[in-house]
Amino acid sequence: MRHVAALSLVVLALAGCGSARHAAAPPPPTVAAAVKKPIARAPKLHVGLVGPVTVDTAGLATQRGTLAQVGNAKLVLVSSQTILPSRLAAFARAHPRSHFALVGASTAGEHAPNLVGLVLRDDQAAQLAGFVAGLVAADGGATGSAPRVAWVGPVERPLVGAFARGLHETAPHAVLLRQWSRRIPARCKEAALTAIGRGALVVMAHDGTCADAAIAAAHQQNLPSLRLSQFELPDVAAGFVVRDALSGVYHGNEDIVFGAVSGAIGVRTLDPRIPLATAVRARAAAQELASGVAPSG
Repeated sequence: MRHVAALSLVVLALAGCGSARHAAAPPPPTVAAAVKKPIARAPKLHVGLVGPVTVDTAGLATQRGTLAQVGNAKLVLVSSQTILPSRLAAFARAHPRSHFALVGASTAGEHAPNLVGLVLRDDQAAQLAGFVAGLVAADGGATGSAPRVAWVGPVERPLVGAFARGLHETAPHAVLLRQWSRRIPARCKEAALTAIGRGALVVMAHDGTCADAAIAAAHQQNLPSLRLSQFELPDVAAGFVVRDALSGVYHGNEDIVFGAVSGAIGVRTLDPRIPLATAVRARAAAQELASGVAPSG
């Protein structure tokens, strides 16, 4: 019996040793981690830029060039300074897979399903320019005298009327000299010099080569000048159609109008001859206009 019991103890001991060896065995090899797949990214919107127009929006692949070079992009932004609406409309009709925006001008009469005109409120820009001209003239005029400001260039009565309203908001007694001229640089320069000879302290012109000549005349006399494009921000309008395009929305067969409330009318740059304090007041006036409030002096 003792011999049987001893054998039983040996068997139990061996069984225990086997269990211990089993518990200490190395774990099975781990399964390799799954390879992460790259996250699919949406393709960037291909935008063509023609002329002095820029956009600062994420998610774009931009290319600058002529209309022939970038006209196959999904969206093409074209400055109105580079092409007539009729020519852009014809190009848009010939490229129906692309969408076009004429930045800074109307496409009225030249509509196409893939063409939109981005129109800036030039009357509001002229009013803001008049407001700034009034600030400058009031600062530079002699005490007790009515300061004089000149509008130089072709007859543009609606714009000049808006300019006059802005002028008299800040300088109620200012005299506006309407110095009309043909749209010829030499004539515009001559008209500006005539206005300066009549006592103009600020020269205002619309745009183009006529404005270039009038401004050059003012600078020769060390006087400040203004032009309409200094108060228009076409890139704000361009950014609007870009953001819509990123959402899959494209415009056509219409004009979209942008005014001060949209931020498209404001102070872009000012003549360095304008005092810094006056420039600060001018920018504050632009912010008031953008808020829907009439500027205050």
